[in-house]
Amino acid sequence: MTTTAALTVSLLLAVASLTVLAPKESAANGAVRVIVNDAPAGPYLVTIGILPGGPTVGLLHVSIRVLDAATKTPVADATVAVTAAGAVTAAGTAPGTGPAPIQAANTPQSPHLYEGFVTLDAVGRWSLEVEIESPLGHGTLETPIQVTEGGGLNLFYIALGAAVVGTAGLLVWTRLQRRARSRRTGTP
Repeated sequence: MTTTAALTVSLLLAVASLTVLAPKESAANGAVRVIVNDAPAGPYLVTIGILPGGPTVGLLHVSIRVLDAATKTPVADATVAVTAAGAVTAAGTAPGTGPAPIQAANTPQSPHLYEGFVTLDAVGRWSLEVEIESPLGHGTLETPIQVTEGGGLNLFYIALGAAVVGTAGLLVWTRLQRRARSRRTGTP
């Protein structure tokens, strides 16, 4: 097998393995897991996504899409607050008195998507509460999440690293083979 054919085969195998091992949940901003999809909350339909998809102790990225329930159009002028509560925190606060609410913000590039980070500092069952206020009215939605210890490696990233290192190694090897062959034959 020529070095070009070996390189082609290894690249195809790397791409195939990444396709098989890639996270199945995705969105425009990464591997977001939808935990609530178009749930009614007052005059709104709310979709909530979280990253990481399996909540762990630390920061949790929360993405919230807010639609007008009557017209199914995005609501870009809402105030969205997110509260995480329910577990006894490392600071010793009692259940139901978790960190203060955070304001989820939207941007001109994504006016329909409100995003923010909540801090989860204890393992256990938590509740995410989303409160929405706009000219349409008030809406509240609550959903449970299970928080686990962080750590561990994602198999996808291990495979990606192995593919990159393997491809780089193969490229170095082929260059060394060419250099050795050109020295033997005397051609540059």
